[in-house]
Amino acid sequence: MRRSFEVDVNPEIIKWARKSAGWSIEEIASKLKTSIENYKRIELGIKKPTYRQLELLSKYLKRPLSVFFLPRPPQEEPIASSFRILPKAENLYSKEFRLALRKARYYQSVAKELMSAIGYDMSAPINKYTLSNSPKTAAQKEREGAGISIEKQLKWKNAHEAFNNWRRIVEKENILIFQFKFPLKDARGFCLMGTPPIIVINSSDNILARIFTLFHEYAHILLGISEVYTEEIITDRRVEEWCNSFAAEFLIPGSIVKEDSDFKILTQLEGNVLEILEELSKKYKVSKKAILVRLKTLNLINYKQYETFIQAIEERPIEEKKFFFLSPEKKCIQEKGEKFISTVLESKERGIITTHEAIEYLSIKLKYMNRIENLLAA
Repeated sequence: MRRSFEVDVNPEIIKWARKSAGWSIEEIASKLKTSIENYKRIELGIKKPTYRQLELLSKYLKRPLSVFFLPRPPQEEPIASSFRILPKAENLYSKEFRLALRKARYYQSVAKELMSAIGYDMSAPINKYTLSNSPKTAAQKEREGAGISIEKQLKWKNAHEAFNNWRRIVEKENILIFQFKFPLKDARGFCLMGTPPIIVINSSDNILARIFTLFHEYAHILLGISEVYTEEIITDRRVEEWCNSFAAEFLIPGSIVKEDSDFKILTQLEGNVLEILEELSKKYKVSKKAILVRLKTLNLINYKQYETFIQAIEERPIEEKKFFFLSPEKKCIQEKGEKFISTVLESKERGIITTHEAIEYLSIKLKYMNRIENLLAA
């Protein structure tokens, strides 16, 4: 039996929930199976919503049902102020991106509370840099601190193994790394300063590109600047170039470029350039674009050559993606990362949170809890 009784709520909360989620009046009216005029009457407070309509709003706007019973809309930092963009640019972001940002902020607050209760030292043990510092020197220092030699990097079986290893290394710095899916046109990733710092990577992206994004965003955290990594809206080109240079040097040290004969062939424009790019990409487990950025920052190719190569890469036919089924426990680890999950599980073991709360934070069913624990212990 459907619960269709009317409910007395603040209409401003409904309007806030819709707008903050990026829905138009027409779109949400369609989901509620009501006319646009009727829906407008709800937001104006002329007509009360039914309980069923609130359930649907909760479902589509990705807000807890309880939110709609608050006396006034909660305060949330706008996208514009988070990422130093113009307020009008905020309207360009999709529903999926807005949801990813909300989730990141939520998990950041959960992690902060749990880490504090456990007694973790929440200060990220990272070095601090400014734009006056050399990104090359900074990357060399960070790479040395990571303790990963080029020989070890080359032995990783594939890009997925490389990404997971790099992710663990960054998370050791008390930085949480999440992977959420949203349109690539919105961003390849973003980071949020605070305690603990957060990096979000777009899981829609190619795995090799995600590796470069990880260290681009890591560079932003080292600079202490929150950012959304998009090629459409660049707020400060100096910052972006610093972060790109850092990521390129970190993943492909300049000393290696000089030693590898394939790089020499590439810069001399001998043979099939695209094939050589492909080989180097597989070898170092980095994207082809990362290799080109590396060559440009070393002045081994000029800007015009760089643009030509980038265009050639983009114009090549895109291989059909192979989709693999991920079990719920593996999907949870991929999305939320080992650091966050371990914090939640330890909090549960210490009695700081209940099993029900742990399930809510990890967005899983109880039966997968032991499987996640076993995977992390392996």
